[in-house]
Amino acid sequence: MAARWLLALLASLPLAATADDERARIAAEREALTARFAQEELECQRRFAVNDCLDDVRRRSRDALVPLRAREFELDDAERLQRAAERRAAIEARQRERDARPPPAALPDLPPREPAVPALPASAAAAVPRRADAAQSATLEAQQRAQAAQRRRDEAAAAQERVQRRLREREAAGKAAAPLPVPASAPMR
Repeated sequence: MAARWLLALLASLPLAATADDERARIAAEREALTARFAQEELECQRRFAVNDCLDDVRRRSRDALVPLRAREFELDDAERLQRAAERRAAIEARQRERDARPPPAALPDLPPREPAVPALPASAAAAVPRRADAAQSATLEAQQRAQAAQRRRDEAAAAQERVQRRLREREAAGKAAAPLPVPASAPMR
């Protein structure tokens, strides 16, 4: 059935030479129309009512080119159908060729195998110690960061204690710190 459909389709399509001749004829006709309407537009420039004349020329130009475009679309559609038919024919030929080949020889029945325990590849086996080393180094780094943070807290507490001790010594000696002066721009209370 597909072969009959394909033959009917191919018979209805124009030959490639005819399609090329038709495209060349359309191109020549389009060129002649374009030149004629360009000349008419130049003549419109010499008239008083230029815009009306140009609108009329452009309308007639569009109307004259519509059948040419329609014919080009028909040729394009015919070429697309022809290419699709050729693709279908090639697919059918490959399928017929595949169907004509003898089936592959059957493999002898083998007893079922026990599932093997997958062995780790060398790269994975090497990765296990690396992961352990990475975990140990991460733990060590976390401990070092915690120790450094504790040391900074201790130093800050010691510095605060020194400041408080100096303030107490000054107060005991009767040397109270004078308050800062009020800036001149500050509002009075």
